Amino acid sequence: MKTFFCIAALSLFTSVVLAQNTAIGEAQIHRISSDTVYFGECYKGDTVEAVFKFTVKGAGKLFIRQVYAGCQCTIPQYPKDSLTEGSIDSVCLQFHSKNIHPGAVDKFAIIINSGAERTFRMIGEVKALPANTQIKNRRIRLKTSY
Repeated sequence: MKTFFCIAALSLFTSVVLAQNTAIGEAQIHRISSDTVYFGECYKGDTVEAVFKFTVKGAGKLFIRQVYAGCQCTIPQYPKDSLTEGSIDSVCLQFHSKNIHPGAVDKFAIIINSGAERTFRMIGEVKALPANTQIKNRRIRLKTSY
């Protein structure tokens, strides 16, 4: 009898969760300026920052639950509030190359939201500093077209 009540409670909970997800609506990230940015070359110690703009299309609200960065050297910044249809917002990714070995890099972040998941990428190359040179901690801001 306990098993029956446990299964009934679990199925009720699951149906409530699914109903809430459906009630949120079908809002999705519609247009992204570009989902891949090629930043070219940077030196070890530089910070490269890219802003990915998007609009929200569809009925209901869009909630960005989390932006998962592929490694600890990439830090995402994203809107925490719900977004409505027609809203224009952005996700900012910062790539810190201080502890990265020289060579090609392909950094990504996955947006987990109430609609379909999206992936943003930053591709480029980290160059070694010339001999007897200190890390300068330069910040490079990339402009993405919308």
